[in-house]
Amino acid sequence: MAEPRRYHDLGGRFDTPGWGEVGPIRREERTLFHWERQCAAVRVLLNDSLVPLDELRDTFETFGEALYHQLSFFERMLASMVIILERKGVITEAQLQDAQQALQRRWQGEPGWLSRLVDRSADPCAEPGEQRPDPYGGNGYLPAPDAPPPQAQWRTLALTDLLVARGLFTHDTVRAAIERIDAPQPAWGARIVARAWVDPAFREAILADGRVACDTFGIPFRDGRLAIVESTAQTHCLIVCTLCSCYPRNLLGQPPAWYVGKPYRTRAIRDPRGVLAEFGLTLAPGVRVDVYDSTAELRYMVLPVRPPGTQALDESALAELVTRDCLIGVAVPRTPGAGPVAS
Repeated sequence: MAEPRRYHDLGGRFDTPGWGEVGPIRREERTLFHWERQCAAVRVLLNDSLVPLDELRDTFETFGEALYHQLSFFERMLASMVIILERKGVITEAQLQDAQQALQRRWQGEPGWLSRLVDRSADPCAEPGEQRPDPYGGNGYLPAPDAPPPQAQWRTLALTDLLVARGLFTHDTVRAAIERIDAPQPAWGARIVARAWVDPAFREAILADGRVACDTFGIPFRDGRLAIVESTAQTHCLIVCTLCSCYPRNLLGQPPAWYVGKPYRTRAIRDPRGVLAEFGLTLAPGVRVDVYDSTAELRYMVLPVRPPGTQALDESALAELVTRDCLIGVAVPRTPGAGPVAS
């Protein structure tokens, strides 16, 4: 008898009551808070020698389903890392709490200290005290710049201090890792697509090995293998990660919140045409949809169909037509002033 599917492992299923979420995809987005970027940076620096990706995801299912749903995407990452590091004897929960309390005491006595330590200039902001639903899940967030730091931020700072004290990395390497996280952007992928549209030899090379595209443009790619999959007049490509959030971050930056959410991860496999329709893309009945499920070892990017009427555009102008959503496959490039999206 097969082992029952657990609450984090969606795999595109929603035929069993309680598994997955089949409601509409929430497409709200926001920039990441500094602590979220630092949490992701610490995970990258720990790498698979201490926190393997599979172990990180498996630990999500030790939380219990109720707590799992109460935590946001980055809170789960943080909680899972702490459990794994304690299991391996690197830190203890008691040590983390002591370090966190020391940081909070310093903040209470010297409020300006935290603003010097943490760059919050890129944090999402709203009216003071306004509670908003968080597209990354959890119980919402207070984006006001003068709001008290959340507990997850204190734990991230404390965890970083403990790991620096253990000699695993330095604060400078954490800052550098955050800068690397912030550097990639969808425009890098758009340049690759535009080059492929005008250079048939380049197109063939990147379809054979996606990392050729990164090498050509001098883009560092540390995510393992990269496959660039081509949409055509007969086939439309769509990218998902049903298990968690695998995505070519080193090329395109952090994935949008909806990409890591349960509704997209569930429905992109079972109802791809319905998902595309929610994004405003209606495919002709004869067009086949190929869905690519990313893994920790293999990431995907879509090479979309070049829109008609763009023969006079140069490579730079073509790149401006390609959005992040085109590179995931939930949209197609459009020329300015084009009508409703259909393919």
